[in-house]
Formats: sequence, C-alpha cells, structure tokens
Amino acid sequence: MNKNQTRHISRNRGAAIITVVLFFVIISIAVALGIASPVVREYTTARDFAKSKGAYYLSETGSEDAFYRIKKGKPISAQEIFSLGGNTATTTITDVNASQKAISSLGDILFNTRRVKSTLTTSSGESFSYGVQAGDGGVRLENNGSTITGSIYSSGPIVGLSTNLITGTVISGGTTGLNGSINGIQNQGGSSMYAGTIADSTISGSAYCNSISGSNKTCQTLTAQTAQPFPITAQDIANYETAAALGGTATCSNGKYTIANDITIGPKKIPCNMEINGSGSGNGPTITLGGPIWVTGNIEMNKALTIRVDPTLTGQSIIMVADNPADRETSSKIKTENNNTIFTGAPGGNSWIMFISENASASNQGTEQAITLNNGAQGDLLIYSRLGGILIQNNSAVKEVTGYKITLQNNANVTYESGLQNALFTSGSGGSWTIQDWKEGQ
Repeated sequence: MNKNQTRHISRNRGAAIITVVLFFVIISIAVALGIASPVVREYTTARDFAKSKGAYYLSETGSEDAFYRIKKGKPISAQEIFSLGGNTATTTITDVNASQKAISSLGDILFNTRRVKSTLTTSSGESFSYGVQAGDGGVRLENNGSTITGSIYSSGPIVGLSTNLITGTVISGGTTGLNGSINGIQNQGGSSMYAGTIADSTISGSAYCNSISGSNKTCQTLTAQTAQPFPITAQDIANYETAAALGGTATCSNGKYTIANDITIGPKKIPCNMEINGSGSGNGPTITLGGPIWVTGNIEMNKALTIRVDPTLTGQSIIMVADNPADRETSSKIKTENNNTIFTGAPGGNSWIMFISENASASNQGTEQAITLNNGAQGDLLIYSRLGGILIQNNSAVKEVTGYKITLQNNANVTYESGLQNALFTSGSGGSWTIQDWKEGQ
C-alpha cells in the first residue's frame, strides 16, 4: 500500500470518529435538554405558585387592614396602597349605601396578582325562636281559619277554636311556668303541648300538664316552662331610633309626613305621623327602604302599595319604628287598611321588614291596638310590640309575631321561617361593621 492510500484511509477513519463524536454530543445535548426542560418548568411553576400564593396573602392583608380601620373608626381613604417587601396590595373601598361597604384588595408580586373581595354591613343580630311569642296578655285565635305554622310560646293563656291550627309545639307558661292554660287548640306533626291546664284541645304529640279535660290525651309530668325574654329590648329599639336619626330628619306638613309616590327612604327620622297612600286600582307606589325609619307618631298605610327592602341589602332586614315617647297610650301605633299591602325583602332570602310599636296600652289594660294588619296585608313582614296589643285579621299573613297580647282573626296566618333564628337588621352608620360575605374575585 502506498503512502497516498494510507493517508486516504486515515482521513476516512478521522472523519468517521468526528461524525460519531458529533452524533454523541448531539444526542447528549438532546437528552440533557429533555431532562432539564421539565425541571425548569417545575421550577418556574413552583416560583410562580409561590408568588401567586404570596399575592393572595398580601391581598388578604390589605383587606383585613381596611376592615380593621373601618371597624375601629380610624382614618382611611377610598383607595389605600399597602406595601410589604417591595410588593403591594391596592385596596379600594366603595360605599354601596348607608349601611354597606365593598372592599376590593389586589395583591401584586412581580406581576402575579390575586384579588379578594368582601362586603361589610352595619347590622345587629336578633334571634326569633318561635312563630308567635306572647307576653302575659296571651294569644287568641278567633273566628275560623286562622293558623300558625310553627311553634308558639306565651306567658299568658292561649285560646282558640277547634278550627284553628298550630303546626308546632304549643307552650303556655303562665306566671310560674306551671300555671299557664291552653283552650280550644289543635296542633299536628307529632308536636306536644305544655300548660298547667289544657282543655278542649286536639294534641298531636304528648300533653304535659297538671290537669286536662275535653281533649284526646292524658297528662304527662309537666316541668316548669319559664318565661322567655323577648328578643328585642327597649335599649335595642333606642339604638335603632338613633341609627334612623343619623340619616336626617324629614320635614312634616300639617302634622304629618305623606308618601304617595315611588320613593327610596331611610335611614330617616319622621318627627310626626307618617301616612303612606297607595292606589285603589291595585297598582300602588313602591316604597324602598334603605335603612331604619323612626316615626314619632303613628304609621298608617292605605290601599294597595308595596314596601320593600332595598335590593342591594342582601340578607338584611329593615325596621320601621312607631314611637312617640310623649304618648305611648294613644299614639305610637302602626296600621294597614284597605286592599293588599305587600312587603318584600331583598332578593336571596333571610330579609324582612319589621314593624315595631312602642305603644303600651295593652299592658296597661287599655283597649288601643299597637299594631293592626287588615285586609290581606302580607309578605316578608315581622311584627313586634313588647308592651302592646297586636291584631292580625282578614287574610293578612306574616312571618313572625312577638307582642304582649296577640289576636288572630278571620283567616290570619303566621308562617315561621327558619332564618329568623339569626336575623340581621341594618343599624345605620352608627352601628358596628361586620363582614357579610367574602370571596376571591377577578
């Protein structure tokens, strides 16, 4: 073999080795990249997740800081920027209405953002455990067809006709918790009755009593059914009145404040009688309540009209108080009459309108009714008079009644709703701010 042939073979072998080496390097790089890419992706994902999580906690911090300052009455602007370690939370506070604020907090860590939204309300909570709760004046179901869907507690006697129905437990405690009386009542659903004396009644469950006559059960041992306090005190009512007055005082004309057209009102103090006039045609005005109303006289509602809670006040209720401190015997009364008056809570449920009367005639053995509902008044309505008499009649229907003395006549109905065990009432700008709802948003 000559030298040229030898050189040619060496070149071929060198080229082959270089080719193999290059091929090996390319494969090694491909394998390395294949291994490295998922690692890099995992690292990037973990880093972004950590930033996102940090942004979330930062947004919560901004929201909680805003809530703390609002609740404690500390200075706060409509927009606040909270800075931590070079990262920020921008918090925006918006007044929805007099008793509701919205907080939106945006946390930002190197362009990784998360937002938290919450709604604050000034509300006070009350718990209504019975469909009907009466004081020493007791409860009377008169004429045919009146019903109570729910339980009833009364310190005084409970009297009805065989055609009157109470679906739940019936308790008459009396002055000692052992000497109350039930007469002419029927109930159902396996519910029991508790009273010192039971007469002429049809009992679905058991009869817990000391004596019984004209009824379908015999007495079981009665334990003391002690008087239950009313859920709203005089101080609570004074607080609602103060909250209403914070919204300003209306101007009266000839001793009264008249509403005859669509209006949004509240919180507001009315320093005279208030008259709300509907329409005889059935298409009356709509009265939208944005906060508590305090009338230092009587409240009268005539003809067809609608009274509703402001639709933005989700899950909250509004109080209308009739209280003339100078006259709680012949004034401080609430009355609906003529045609249907419709009461509507805010959308979403657990929202009601409550009438409160501070008339005390009944507890002083007088004849004035503190609250009278006539002729089909119905809807999301609660009735309350701690010292007065309440008369519901002529196809009127409400969700709960509490009063010193309660009378139902002519197909009046009370239908208890479970949400009343934790009802929230707007208390105006003087109330304590609480969180109504919270969520992560965009």
